[in-house]
Amino acid sequence: MSRQPQGSTGGNARLRPSNEGEQSRATTEHVYHGRRDPTAPVGQECTVTVDGEPLDLRYDLLSASPAGFEWSYGGSGPAQLAIALLAHAFEDEFAERHYQRFKREVVSELPEERWILRKRNLDAWRREVVSDA
Repeated sequence: MSRQPQGSTGGNARLRPSNEGEQSRATTEHVYHGRRDPTAPVGQECTVTVDGEPLDLRYDLLSASPAGFEWSYGGSGPAQLAIALLAHAFEDEFAERHYQRFKREVVSELPEERWILRKRNLDAWRREVVSDA
């Protein structure tokens, strides 16, 4: 399987996650960080934070991955991340309805080691989804 270079989302130009440690210019905008630590214990390799705090796994909406979050491919860990990101950024109903598409179009394309997404990136993706409906 071919992996995208860090900081790239392949052909998905509307979402440009970064692997740089940049700070948010707008303090009210949520910033999501994902980091993979291959030396961490099994099930703790991938950490995701929002504004420096751990992102809730949202097992109340979907219990797909007991091992937690994953990204850079399609599967249960990426599904758990997709629904958690969308539920945090938007309402639960939107997350439940669209997490599979978000997983395919965004989460599976995130860089393997580390990434950053901003709320405005998710807003742009949501506008496209709503316009497609």
